[in-house]
Amino acid sequence: MNRTFPTLGAVAACALVLASCASGSLASSETTPSGPGSAVRSAAPASGGPTKAGPTLVVTVPELVLIGEGTAPVAVAPTTDATAADAPSPTAGAPAADPVSTDAATPVAPEPATAAPAPAPSGDGLNVSLANCDGCSVVATHRDVAGGRSAALVGTGSGRALLLSVGSDGQVAGVIGVPYGAAFPAPADGVLPCAQGRCVVQGRQADGRAMLSAFELTGSGAWRDVSGDDAFPSATERSAVVDLDGELGIAVQDQAAGAAVWMLYTWGGDRYAVLGCAPDGDPPSAAADVSPAACLS
Repeated sequence: MNRTFPTLGAVAACALVLASCASGSLASSETTPSGPGSAVRSAAPASGGPTKAGPTLVVTVPELVLIGEGTAPVAVAPTTDATAADAPSPTAGAPAADPVSTDAATPVAPEPATAAPAPAPSGDGLNVSLANCDGCSVVATHRDVAGGRSAALVGTGSGRALLLSVGSDGQVAGVIGVPYGAAFPAPADGVLPCAQGRCVVQGRQADGRAMLSAFELTGSGAWRDVSGDDAFPSATERSAVVDLDGELGIAVQDQAAGAAVWMLYTWGGDRYAVLGCAPDGDPPSAAADVSPAACLS
């Protein structure tokens, strides 16, 4: 299959109403505000993966109202860039469905495994403690993604995820719902794959197939969805994020009647496009590992 993006749209069906701007501070995990009327809750340490060096960043998650149980939130942010690229999708609020590949293989059973351990641009995580977000947990973090802001992928406890951008003082600059996937396995090292101001979220669909999506941090601190029409679904449970000379490469599998092949996407300046394909086996780790001729169509 020779395509730039998968063709089915995945949009969010659930409204996230932002009731207050978030703030936070560098503090130990024990510094939880208390007393009558306190709006801060769930400030116990909740770092993604192994504990990171340095102090804990206490992040107050914006007050969110989820409407519609079990559906994906739409993308919202406290601050946005005044560009057409950051404008809300005209399809926001439409019924959502998990994106699927049109030529996917027979679904496989979900596995409680972590994301595929593939080489990716190196980076550091950070200790994050969530406040004002009962039932939430930190899936992964990445320090200093762009403009002095870090990224934190937060699981809401209902099979959905939020991607936050936070400053060095813990203030939330942007938040976006991740509508691609029904579960979000934590990377083994707890570090979210990020490079050149973009981060890739590894998810899993309800039937176990992998689903990847990409987000770009704008100058205002808001997140911009650069996943294309319906992100990057894999025909199998396998996927990978690879280092292509400092850029994030996205590898998913395509399959027709025979064996699966790897499809490797690379950033082309304004969108991701297929660089080439490779036979099933280890994920491709360089441009030289793939060829357009190996793609299924």
